[in-house]
Amino acid sequence: MGGSAQWKRRLLASVVESQLLYAAPVWIPSVTEVARTRAILIRPQRTAALRVIRSYRTVSDEAALVLACMPPVDLLGLERQYIGSRLRAAMEPGEQRPSKEAVKREAREITIAAWQARWHATPKAAWTRRVIPDLARWLGRTVPWVPLTYHMTQALTGHGCFEWYLHRMNKAASTRCWQCSGEPDTVEHTLFDCPYWDGLREALKVRIGHRPSTDDVPDIICGPAFELRPADAQGKDAILREAEERFRLFYGMVENILSIKEEEERVRQAANRRNLL
Repeated sequence: MGGSAQWKRRLLASVVESQLLYAAPVWIPSVTEVARTRAILIRPQRTAALRVIRSYRTVSDEAALVLACMPPVDLLGLERQYIGSRLRAAMEPGEQRPSKEAVKREAREITIAAWQARWHATPKAAWTRRVIPDLARWLGRTVPWVPLTYHMTQALTGHGCFEWYLHRMNKAASTRCWQCSGEPDTVEHTLFDCPYWDGLREALKVRIGHRPSTDDVPDIICGPAFELRPADAQGKDAILREAEERFRLFYGMVENILSIKEEEERVRQAANRRNLL
């Protein structure tokens, strides 16, 4: 059921991109020169990305596209133009024309580099940029490519059942954490700092050898960096199995914490409504 729904959302995103990129090599150079036009072009792609990752509509287009693994459509248009021009380029005598697959790989590397520069420069999506700083590593992650759940998307965006976010949306009177009555209840506080959830962090803590923190997230959700993987097959398999287990434990931690947190929030809101009657 869930897999079927995810497939339909991905299909929708693919259709949207195909429609947006119709004859892109012809018109894309003029469009990418104007920031407002780029924003208009990305708008329907953002809508599709939000559905793919099952997020709140308040999530920025930058974060939504990264989590959905959808390069901005203007960069995809430039990528198509690049591929066409490279494949049609005149060759010098004796020069071998590159294969279409090689040109596509080269073009995608250019796209990701441009996307990374844009990701690094944006003032938006501050939390998502902290946990996913390297787009190439995120897009080439070695942990299981499982669909983002509603709760995992909250964990990677900071938009969800956190008093800091709810207060920002005028849905909470304070940013204070209800569970510990201490620090502002941000996604970082909930997942890694609030002592109320220590028991649900224990399995991951034991596995990684220390209390989990924000600094651990890039390694956990992306897997080991290519240069850190052993050359021998046995060693590579072992490190990938370890990465998969850490990822599984992190996923479980997020689901457990946010599921209970949401239920406690519903109970608290129901009690508040009764008190008002």
